[in-house]
Amino acid sequence: MAFVELESGDWINTNFVYGIGPSKGECLLSFANGENTIITDADRVRILKAAGFVRIKKEKGNEQ
Repeated sequence: MAFVELESGDWINTNFVYGIGPSKGECLLSFANGENTIITDADRVRILKAAGFVRIKKEKGNEQ
């Protein structure tokens, strides 16, 4: 399970995310249980990285 902290301070489990899509200029996060919530672009990127859809780049100072 991959948990992601949103900018609001809430935590979500990416295993229960059904989809991410646009909604009136904002991002709409849909859960498997039918609930929806509005998220920011930064939250969307965090979720996609945690789910493995976006490659996480290593910073030059962090390479070991």
